[in-house]
Formats: sequence, C-alpha cells, structure tokens
Amino acid sequence: MRLLADADFAPYSFQTASGAPAGIAVELALAACAAAKLTCGVTLRPFGGLMPALANGDGDVIVSGPRLDEVILNQAAMTRPWFRLMGRFAVQRGNPLKASDSVSMTEKRIAVVRDTVHARWLETYYGGAEIVPFGDDAEAAEALRTGNVDVIFGDDLRLIYWVAGGDARGCCRLLGGAYTDFDYFSSNLVFLASRGRPELRAAFDYGLDMAQTSGATGKIFNAYVPLNPW
Repeated sequence: MRLLADADFAPYSFQTASGAPAGIAVELALAACAAAKLTCGVTLRPFGGLMPALANGDGDVIVSGPRLDEVILNQAAMTRPWFRLMGRFAVQRGNPLKASDSVSMTEKRIAVVRDTVHARWLETYYGGAEIVPFGDDAEAAEALRTGNVDVIFGDDLRLIYWVAGGDARGCCRLLGGAYTDFDYFSSNLVFLASRGRPELRAAFDYGLDMAQTSGATGKIFNAYVPLNPW
C-alpha cells in the first residue's frame, strides 16, 4: 500500500534530517499495516498535493494532513479516529490549583491566544475568569512563566511540548486532563482511503484496533509526546 503524508505536519508527519518519513501518524499507519499484514511504504508530499495524489491514484491512503470537511469526505473514505485535537490548561508548579473547571477558575487570569477557537471557548464557559489575550502561543506561555497570569489554555500537544521543553525552564505543570469540544477546537484525526476501496478502509480499521490492543499505539505516542496527552 502506498501511504501519503504531509511533509511538514510535526509531530504527526515530517521529514527527518536523513530524509526519512517520521511522526505519530506515520508510525501508527505502519503499525496498522503490520497488524493487518499489509506491506506499506510512505511518501511525503506538500499538503496541497495530498488529495490530488489520492484522486489520481498515486497513493492509496493519506495518513496525515487534510482536515475533515464535506469536500474531503465526498472524495475519500475515512477510517475510525486514531486521535483528536484537544485543549489543555497549565499553571506554574507552585500554584495550588487542583482542578480546571470553571468554578475553580473564578477570578483567575487565563492567558490565551486572541481570536482563536480556544479564546471563544473560554469566553463561553469561563465567564467568571479574567481572559487575557495574547498575540501568539509564545507570548501567552511567557506570561505564565513570568507570573503575569495564573493559567494558560491552548492546544493540548503544543502546551505539553512547551511545559516539557527548554523555553518553560521547568516553571509549569499541566492542570487536569485534556478537554474535548467538537463545537470549538476538537476534530478527529483519521486516515483517508480511496473512496472506491472499502476493503482498504476496513483493513486499516482492523489494524488500528490491533495496534491499540497490543500496546503499539501507546508506545508510539510515548515516543513522540513527553507527557500524557489525555
């Protein structure tokens, strides 16, 4: 099977310094192939070339890249979800906060990137907090590190990489688990098979189930994500 992946979509798919494809989606797709006894190879392409390549028969399955919408689903068949985008809170390590619900956040200053789905979600559900907008993730994170805000809210994996990375300087910790809300910031990540190949979609569904049951899925996430994404 010829697998297609976005060449610049870390940590899901990307090109290593040696030129090899890597990433969570790439390795999970190969694990699913192995479980389903399929022989698979991965080709990295620019984002804009993925759907045309699938439509032209230059590949059999897209494993990362396109966001799901009506146009995409009319052109390809999606497998079962293997991950979803989520939101997460973080605080300084010395902060005594134990929960991230709206009551616990009353009167807390929460940093968020302005004009984003995460900001709109906070405005809807965290009206008792003071929502402090910033221009980008780095500015919001630095405000938390330096104590100018009490909490930060943003994309789950981005916050994990920041908390565990050098820029945070060990300042902070995740608060509570990840949040899912499909009306705002959540969307499923799936593989996309050629629409005329229902047996291929079924094979990948089976392979994904077997990879999860065997523990391969957990090992792949642990290799790329330094803290529990759930």
